[in-house]
Amino acid sequence: PAHVLVVQPLPGVVDAATDRQLMLRADATEDMTTSAGRSKLTQAILYCIAWSVASSGLIFLNKHLLTDDGFHYPMTLCSMGLAASWAISSVLVNSGMVKLDKGKDLSMRWYATNVLPIGAFAAVSLALGNYVYLYLSVSFIQMLKAGVPSVTMLVLVVTGLEKPHEQTVLGVLILTIGTCMAAYGEIHFKWLGVIMMFSSEFSEAFRMAVLQYLMGNLRFELVEGLYIMAPASLMFLGLGIAIFEFEKLYEENGVAKIVANPGMYGLAAFLGFLVNFLTLGVIRSTSSLTFKVVGQVKNTVVILVSVVVFRSEVTFIQMVGYSISMVGFAVYQRGKGVQAREESLKGHGGHGGTATV
Repeated sequence: PAHVLVVQPLPGVVDAATDRQLMLRADATEDMTTSAGRSKLTQAILYCIAWSVASSGLIFLNKHLLTDDGFHYPMTLCSMGLAASWAISSVLVNSGMVKLDKGKDLSMRWYATNVLPIGAFAAVSLALGNYVYLYLSVSFIQMLKAGVPSVTMLVLVVTGLEKPHEQTVLGVLILTIGTCMAAYGEIHFKWLGVIMMFSSEFSEAFRMAVLQYLMGNLRFELVEGLYIMAPASLMFLGLGIAIFEFEKLYEENGVAKIVANPGMYGLAAFLGFLVNFLTLGVIRSTSSLTFKVVGQVKNTVVILVSVVVFRSEVTFIQMVGYSISMVGFAVYQRGKGVQAREESLKGHGGHGGTATV
């Protein structure tokens, strides 16, 4: 029989070769991890920039169309963005580019009891949020938005969806003081505009509360969510338009303004869709906290642009008040972080575990 010569390598050589392979694999894994991390960071930054630009652009464009162009129909204007969102999402779903996941087996009864209430609050928030631009300056509106956490916390506490924390309450108190100072310093103060602004924010807060209560852990993908939620909001906006705007829109031939300048109104509709899309992109690539921080930074930039470029009048008292609001916002967000950690530790403790800090 033929003899087979088996060569046994020295143990040291095998170990060295194995070590080299492990090091090469570790380096490759580290490079892939670093590359993936850089890619995610780049994506997050791009989402934040794109959302800030689109959102700011929509603010100034809506203000221009409502005041300078004389299109005094805020509900009709904001319905264009919703209609674009529904139209684009419908095309993506019906063409098969986006598959329905959670929304494919929804019954009409479930839709009526869960989606319609959310659509109603969303419609009120959008309508009043647009009407504000007929009464207040862009810079003052952004300052009032700093008080949104106060409204949100109040609604969530009243509805029993959140327990107040000392630090978040402190942040809300500072926010309220700063917002009141900013309002006191406003030159062109109009009570109707301020009432509409806070009514819009209360509607948005109730929308989030109802969404949290009815939907629970059910979360739609972005396009799927637009496809399901947009028709409900559009229906209520259509009802509002029929009651409050249609007669005036018909008598003043407001449609002629759209026909005369379709590019600007088409851009407003597309920006409405884009803001909805990029909002989820920012939250998914970062976090809801980062989204809020980016939102406040964007509001500050809008104020500066409004003052420098569009010569919006801002008083010293307003700037001091807005600065105090930013301090309150920081305290509020820090309190939310502390509250989340405490609840997490309680959750672990409730399962018989121990938590070490």
